[in-house]
Amino acid sequence: MQKIPLNLAKPGMKLAKPILRENGLVLVAENTELSESLLERLERMDVAMITVQGNPVDLGGGGKNPYTIRVERLDHLFRKHGDDPWMVKLRAHLKDYFLLKAASATVIAESPEQTLPAEQKEQGGAA
Repeated sequence: MQKIPLNLAKPGMKLAKPILRENGLVLVAENTELSESLLERLERMDVAMITVQGNPVDLGGGGKNPYTIRVERLDHLFRKHGDDPWMVKLRAHLKDYFLLKAASATVIAESPEQTLPAEQKEQGGAA
């Protein structure tokens, strides 16, 4: 089971937990397979995170960005707090958060640029 930002979800993934509204109403049931149209609807409903089955997304963040650098620094920053259970939980939470942000940043950076309409291409991209 893996909690991921919606922008990392792909069609074919299955939900490990239902997606709920703030009032507890089920929007999408557990074990539902995601489709492109369902992902678009969830995006329009401002759903930020979903929990999918397995670990389909590598959250390593494959390159150097501010978030992967922060993950690397966590051991150093928390080196004096190894015995404090609260600080251990905080470090783990921060690591998970920064890995999700790094993965999101990687997806955004790797997404193809939007193509310009033919008229704008002819004008050299000027609007």
